[in-house]
Amino acid sequence: MMFGVGDLGGWVMEFLARREGLDTIIACDVREDWGVMKVNCAATGAGHEGYSKTMKFEKCDVNDIDGTAELIKKYNPDVIYSGLTLLGWLAMRVIPRAVGPKYHLATALLTPLNVVLLTKLMKALQKSGVSTHVVNNAYPDIVNPVLWRNGFPVLVGAGNLDNVVGEVRRKISVAENVPLREVTLYLIAEHALNVMGTRTGVPYFFKVMVSDKDITSKVDVDSLISDRPKAPVELTSWLNHPTIASSAVRNIMAIVNDTNELAHAPGPNGLPGGYPIRISAKGVEVVTPEGISMKEAIKINTEGAKREGVEELKDGGSLVLTDEARNVGKELYGLDLSEVRFADMEDVGKELLAVGNKLVEKYK
Repeated sequence: MMFGVGDLGGWVMEFLARREGLDTIIACDVREDWGVMKVNCAATGAGHEGYSKTMKFEKCDVNDIDGTAELIKKYNPDVIYSGLTLLGWLAMRVIPRAVGPKYHLATALLTPLNVVLLTKLMKALQKSGVSTHVVNNAYPDIVNPVLWRNGFPVLVGAGNLDNVVGEVRRKISVAENVPLREVTLYLIAEHALNVMGTRTGVPYFFKVMVSDKDITSKVDVDSLISDRPKAPVELTSWLNHPTIASSAVRNIMAIVNDTNELAHAPGPNGLPGGYPIRISAKGVEVVTPEGISMKEAIKINTEGAKREGVEELKDGGSLVLTDEARNVGKELYGLDLSEVRFADMEDVGKELLAVGNKLVEKYK
């Protein structure tokens, strides 16, 4: 089942419609006209390529927790994908262009926009009595741990760190003239690395193998990660959303087909930031390679989160913001926030949505 089939979720659906091992896709969205059209387009296109699946659309507003619970119970899905957000990054991509790099220092302020609807979906899932895995595509580095610490165990995210991993593996494959399958990368970092690169001091762990040979000392990590063709925020959905969607599809299919494959993902098992993982129908296991402990990996990610405005993520899921994030919040959003409690996420999210829409209109 898919909840939220907008631009990114739409790409996820297109790819899932063309994958073996999956026979039914239920797409859920609050927009019926768009959802019906998107399902029909994906099913028709997949049919051209010889795929025949059961694909249905269900109108659903996750604010109706009881109704959403009944819908989940009706279909009893093996996996739930969430592309839910109050205001997507695509709409807001005009803002960084207008205000500059300081915008990214307050990425944490956007957490409520991505927490509110997913929280309601998780409440509906619990109410349904269905036991299944949830893959979240909306800022999972921070959203997943916030939810996990409040009793809503989203299994794993997609994109973000995995975007970097995919590009770096391809670069090494071309440079070393070896098949992509022979390149094994271990990268640990928070979402900040995806938007700021390595030259800004964002912490990370990097190790790369070609076949069974460690070539880490041979490569220019700064160039591999920071000189990325897909890094500029000006890139639009038809260029980078397919890549992000592919990360989500890989995770979904690894669960469905129980592959236990090596991958990278943000927010696994409620951890902050991104890690190498093994993913299967049983769930997710974080894989820390030789040379780094789990404690050190988590520290890299919590320190990286500070670059995006998260000074501390409390046990109850409250966000303590950095001074830089608070200042950007006051200047850009007109909100003076030093801490956002989980109980206040919906109210803050509504305020951010109102301001965000005005900023989009102003800068577009």
